[in-house]
Amino acid sequence: MARRRPPNRLARHTAPTHIFAAGSLTIVAFLLQSNLIVRTVQVLVFAVLATFAGKRIRWGYFLIMVSSITFFNLLTPVGRVLYELGPLRITAGALEQGLLKGLAIVGLVFISLFAVRPDLRLPGTFGGMLARLFYYFERVLDTRKHVSASRLVESVDDILLELYPPGSAANRIGEDTGGPPRRTSRIGAVLMTALVVGNWTAAIVSWPGAS
Repeated sequence: MARRRPPNRLARHTAPTHIFAAGSLTIVAFLLQSNLIVRTVQVLVFAVLATFAGKRIRWGYFLIMVSSITFFNLLTPVGRVLYELGPLRITAGALEQGLLKGLAIVGLVFISLFAVRPDLRLPGTFGGMLARLFYYFERVLDTRKHVSASRLVESVDDILLELYPPGSAANRIGEDTGGPPRRTSRIGAVLMTALVVGNWTAAIVSWPGAS
């Protein structure tokens, strides 16, 4: 049985299409960010927003993800050598780029967690498929089961069966969508504006060659 999820406090102030649009604009600015410190702060802010959206953050899982990406990036040394461990040379450039790549993946996941909701409705067939894809992805992250490399297919089947038992998938897709559509409040508008403007300002200021 799937766990009872915390309430989405962010949804009380934001319409699903508005927060999705804000998240989409934020993604572009986030990927343009080249400053490691700023990207780290961005990821933490996205994690807070995901928590307000009722999502549980598995910090251990994401730390392992960042560490793994960084380690494999170290295999291609670039820049000043910081430390030598046998045949492995830890260089400043490879370390920074590895952390940037790892944080980029984690940040994108966090953005999807707070920007995509079950009541999101996008126009057209492709929009509907995209919304469902994000929704399935978010639910898989929220389950207590884990994907196992040794039994990949079986573990994915276990996760899907836990989330969507036979005969219940159609009902699951439409959960939490009853009632009139939520509107964006003044607080929500201010929050989304600050999110988009803040991230784009940080991207422009950090852009190489910017004064």
